[in-house]
Amino acid sequence: MTVANDILRVVMAQPGLSAEGIAGKLFGDKATMQRVNAACRRLVEERRLVRRGRGGPSDPFTYHLPTHPSILTPT
Repeated sequence: MTVANDILRVVMAQPGLSAEGIAGKLFGDKATMQRVNAACRRLVEERRLVRRGRGGPSDPFTYHLPTHPSILTPT
C-alpha cells in the first residue's frame, strides 16, 4: 500500500483529522508529518480528499472524503 492509500483509509475511518492526527495514526509520531502533508496536498489536488480549515494553530487543516457528510454545509 502507498502512503496515499493509507491516508484515505484513515480518513475514511475517522474524517476530520489534521495531518498531524493522520501521521500519528499511521506512524505514531510527528517525524513523518511532512510526508503526510505532501500526500494530503496531492490527494486534495486529485480531488480524492477535501481540505477544511484555515491552516493555522487555531484552525488547522482537516481532511475529509469528498462524499462524506462531514463536509456538507448545513442548510
